Amino acid sequence: MHNFLQAFYTRIGTTFLLMTIVIGTAFSQTNYTAEADAAYARGGFHVSAQEYIKAYAKVKDIDEKGRIAFMIGESFRMLMDPGATEEWYDKAIGLRYGESHPEVFLNYGEVMSSQQKFDDAIEWYMAYQENGGDQAVAEQKITAADNDALALDEPPSRYRVENMLLLNSDSYDYGAGYASDKADEVVFASSRESATGSGEDPITGQNFMDLFYSEQDKKGRWSTPEPLNSTINTSSNEGTVTFDKKYKKIYFTRCISDDENSFACDLYRADAMGNRYGPAEVVELIDRDSNDSSQVGHPSFTTDNNFLMFVSDMPGGQGGKDLWYVSYDSKEDAFGSPVNMGANINTAGDEMFPTMRFDGALIYSSSGKGGMGGLDIFQANPGNGAMAFEMSTAMPYPINSSSDDFGLIYADNEDRGVFTSSRPGGKGKDDLYSFSLPEMEFCYRANVYDYDTGMPLMADMSISSSTGDSWTLTADADGSIALCDKEIKGSTTYDVDVKLEGYIGTGDRFATVGMTESTTFAREYFLKEVVLDEEYAMPLVLYPFNEAELLIDATVNSADSLSYLLDIMERNESFVIQLESHTDSRGQDGYNKELSQRRAQTCVDYLVSRGIEVDRLVALGQGETMLLVSDAEINRMSSEEEKERGHQANRRTVFRILRFDYAPGK
Repeated sequence: MHNFLQAFYTRIGTTFLLMTIVIGTAFSQTNYTAEADAAYARGGFHVSAQEYIKAYAKVKDIDEKGRIAFMIGESFRMLMDPGATEEWYDKAIGLRYGESHPEVFLNYGEVMSSQQKFDDAIEWYMAYQENGGDQAVAEQKITAADNDALALDEPPSRYRVENMLLLNSDSYDYGAGYASDKADEVVFASSRESATGSGEDPITGQNFMDLFYSEQDKKGRWSTPEPLNSTINTSSNEGTVTFDKKYKKIYFTRCISDDENSFACDLYRADAMGNRYGPAEVVELIDRDSNDSSQVGHPSFTTDNNFLMFVSDMPGGQGGKDLWYVSYDSKEDAFGSPVNMGANINTAGDEMFPTMRFDGALIYSSSGKGGMGGLDIFQANPGNGAMAFEMSTAMPYPINSSSDDFGLIYADNEDRGVFTSSRPGGKGKDDLYSFSLPEMEFCYRANVYDYDTGMPLMADMSISSSTGDSWTLTADADGSIALCDKEIKGSTTYDVDVKLEGYIGTGDRFATVGMTESTTFAREYFLKEVVLDEEYAMPLVLYPFNEAELLIDATVNSADSLSYLLDIMERNESFVIQLESHTDSRGQDGYNKELSQRRAQTCVDYLVSRGIEVDRLVALGQGETMLLVSDAEINRMSSEEEKERGHQANRRTVFRILRFDYAPGK
């Protein structure tokens, strides 16, 4: 079967195997459909549609008429004509063809999904299920349609996608490659009216594919596409283009055919001479003396130009069309032997249109890895070793859609580029789309207030980043400050220090590391006024019963409680504090005094171990001398649980600020 490996056959990869199962036993059932069946089998869908329509008018048998209506719909589906597809599916269903062939409902759902009519798609998937279709397939399709509908309502990415109207036609436009390192020149394939290829392609009913060139002016406007010269464009199909690293050679797919024969696709290349190209020659990756049927296409170099990636259905793959590569020695101008990219990348479905992002990530399209529908674009980050890649993940909406999405290329060192899609709303069958990933915008807004009164404070704020940037700011009369003019960068950690004379300084840390969306960091800081010799509460520090060590077990870590005080001491370097430990009233006075002193000293020792100067810390055990809840109050409590809570409130560790004039060495 002629398989062009070009834009049209991106659809065959996902649907044709199913159709050969459906119609394989139906070929040659009548003389009326012999030509139509043969045309469909070889992929001549434009011809098969016309021949089936002729046969439909002649056939009287209801079952056969239903089959022919379905096959007309299938032909139009392959030609990406949803209106005609629906019309003939409806006829087939009216002739009760779906009662014995539930795939008509399944494929109807696929047509609806490709047009983003997900509610209608779900109804057809349910009809497929109710008429004897595969239950697992039906459930998977219904779930996928639900998810795709949600993706449209709430796009999960910040990619911006725009139709490249000046480049597109009402035909197939696809498979772009940048022709300059500035990404302001592009070559792509098209079947538009001005294509050189003579005659009508029996597959598409349009002109044969040719390569076209366009350049972008300083205002970003693309010129009217012009066909490449006759050394590149021929009466056969040319498509899917790339250039070497220096943009000195063009590589492309060519699929030669004549009136009677279709030959396997191969890679070709030619010297680039400005906007003109020299004679094209075959890039011999397969020994055609021993293998004249395997298809080869979709060339793309790795970023270092050391490997040429391509697509083929040659033996030794994972199934369908696979991604392969050969090494390339630029000094010798020599290619190595083909190597399959392996099961980490390839599937039993089709993998096509490989390219490489500027950071070495592999970008390609697949019909065998799930996704939003049809061909989806996947990214596999570089692994360890040459041509090794991690597991791939589907790119998000709106890069992928429920239609076919493929042929994505990146501009050098930029998060922008071009890809191809058959999504609804386009200008033609396949359209070129530009995409970009705008920089994330981060904003830091903070307000500072008095802890007790809630009044705004004109505090000083220092902000330093992990990349070396720093700012010293003073809050305005409303207690506000902001860094919202692109000062805050991605993949960066920021430390904030808030101070005002006469108050306990505070602060925190925030980070943009790993973030995927623009974000505003809103913070409120409440400063406590410094009052000498006043008891300040702190997070609860626990100890084992009758012991002085910090309680650290599976449920509590008292060292974390002391981190609060450690932060205060690090931010307020002039403070000298007294750490006080208190017990409840149970036990002997002397013992409680000694136990609380040891517990206070444990806290001091911990802070010293974390770098706080020992002469800034005073340990004092108060025993049971300063109860918060008196024994009389506890005795009046009605339950043992309440009484225990009263005793627990008395067992506490607090701190007092003794002075705030500490200076090292003085």
